[in-house]
Amino acid sequence: MPEASDNLSDELFALLGDTHETAAVTLFLQLLRESPSLRNWLGTAFLEPHTRSRLTAYLRGEEHHASRGRYLLAWFARASDARELFTATLARDHKPASVSTYGGLTRAQVVRLVRRYQSGGANGVNLLPFLLVHAWRQSPDRACPSAALLLMGGMVLQEMFSGTPSSLQLMRHFAKAVEFFHGQPHGSITRKHFGYVNWWKLSVLHYMLNHPKPRYCTRDFAKHLAAQKISVDPKDLRRFCQKHGIMRDTRPGRPKVMT
Repeated sequence: MPEASDNLSDELFALLGDTHETAAVTLFLQLLRESPSLRNWLGTAFLEPHTRSRLTAYLRGEEHHASRGRYLLAWFARASDARELFTATLARDHKPASVSTYGGLTRAQVVRLVRRYQSGGANGVNLLPFLLVHAWRQSPDRACPSAALLLMGGMVLQEMFSGTPSSLQLMRHFAKAVEFFHGQPHGSITRKHFGYVNWWKLSVLHYMLNHPKPRYCTRDFAKHLAAQKISVDPKDLRRFCQKHGIMRDTRPGRPKVMT
């Protein structure tokens, strides 16, 4: 699939692993852009003047900020934690690509691994449709879709109906993804029915990109994967790290428990 599909897959991975309410805030701001009544209600009932003026400028495209999710809301309210996050984001994004802060790998090396594992697929199913179909299957029966699902669905439909040469191919891959999952039990994906065989490896790599560290604990990888209903043997995680030279934190002792 073309680079646009890879970039969209990156965005879906970011939303699936997001803990900052990014999808909900993004949809909320889009509703404010489209609904004058909602803007008026919010501005007159809740917002103090400084927050209202900053939010209005942002919705008009007159002001911008690198924060997302709840940190963006804090920036609207001129809270200090938003400034701290913005400073940290700038420092991370402008760090030289040669700096090895991802378990001994550079950011560029991790991105190359992401692209490498995105090039494969299960039974000819592309990663992008696989991610979205599986995410929808995890939603409880008769439950309203989450903000992340709504946002991801809109992003993918926009790509499918863009009229680009790859859009028809993307539709075909969605049909393949639906067919692949038909009849399979809901819940965790294990080695017996991974579907997209490289999914867990891509999830680990995206976790690394979002959490730069000199060394990684395999239990942190396992916890991240478990949150996405993916079950991976710790031995496979260790082999994956060894194969790509990802440095692990092997210090003895259990993680500290907050009391």
